[in-house]
Amino acid sequence: MTVLELLDNFLRFGAIACCLMTAALVLRDARNRISAKLSAFCCITTSSYLASSIPGLGETIGFWMLPILAVCLFGPTALWLFSLSMFEDDFKLKRFHYIVVGIFAALCLIQYALYWTFLDQPPLISPTKLHAELRGVHWLSTIISWAALLMKVAMSFHMLYSAWKGKDDDLVEARRKFRETFVMASAFISFGIVITEKWLLGFGHSTGAILLLGQSASIMAVVIYMMWHVGGIDGNWLFGEPETSPVPAKPRRPLSADRHDLETLDTLVTEGVLLEAGLTISRLADMASMPEHRLRRLINEHLDFRNFADYLNYHRIEAAKDRLAVIKDRHVPVLTVAMDLGYGSLGPFNRAFKERAGMTPSEFRKKALADC
Repeated sequence: MTVLELLDNFLRFGAIACCLMTAALVLRDARNRISAKLSAFCCITTSSYLASSIPGLGETIGFWMLPILAVCLFGPTALWLFSLSMFEDDFKLKRFHYIVVGIFAALCLIQYALYWTFLDQPPLISPTKLHAELRGVHWLSTIISWAALLMKVAMSFHMLYSAWKGKDDDLVEARRKFRETFVMASAFISFGIVITEKWLLGFGHSTGAILLLGQSASIMAVVIYMMWHVGGIDGNWLFGEPETSPVPAKPRRPLSADRHDLETLDTLVTEGVLLEAGLTISRLADMASMPEHRLRRLINEHLDFRNFADYLNYHRIEAAKDRLAVIKDRHVPVLTVAMDLGYGSLGPFNRAFKERAGMTPSEFRKKALADC
């Protein structure tokens, strides 16, 4: 065993253990949340992927390799779904998500079937090695391989796009920093795996060992970063109560400071500032004459909103309800009402309204006018 292989084994088995531990911690503390379930599934599929990439594992354990491969095939889609769930507080799995997962899984299964058909060997190898083995074997295997790789690239780009698009709306500062770092690191690791699978494997034993070592090290770093944020010690029963610090705590900001800033924000709300089209949190902070990070904290901690879009929609939908219940405006098109309240089109307005009112704007107007 070479030094590179020894380091790779050390990091690989460490990453597998960290993945499984993270999954257990998340399911223990937050198993009722969809993002937690997706996080645990992502960790489990990642550990399966790392295990499947151990050189010679298939020859050693034989057909016991199949359950490991069956789980690791869902790795890219599990990471994609978990990343998306971090950007939406009310994230739900939709038909589109199931279709993408199904198509990707089908492509992977077809690849393994082609391997068994054309090479006449049981497909007991990792997905990474599978792409290299099927390179140039048959035109069908080439098409399927490219399709699977392009889907991985598309999911990675979608993760980065979602991270960038939603970064300004998140009002929970710690979550905002975590998800940007985690998603961007995960996306770049995914790009690296795609490049390795398609172009770099097959250039010698030492090159392959270096690539596997880099893969293990990068995945372990991301998993440890995640564990740092999700793990915590609830062990007063074991370690005792924390000692009181002899250094006096710094005085907290007077409550009056928050109260005055909240009054300023209420004034802007009353003036209809939140109905401005294209309003961003940075512009609202400028109008309120306060730092953006302070405005984020005020809206999150005092008004209990976790992202800026929800804060805007809450006030805009309340204004929409008042407008739709006015008898003299009963013939004003719903689109006009949406545009007046800061929405750029009817679709987002209808979705936000139905989510909060339980009915469409037209249904609400009909009911409100009937009750007058």
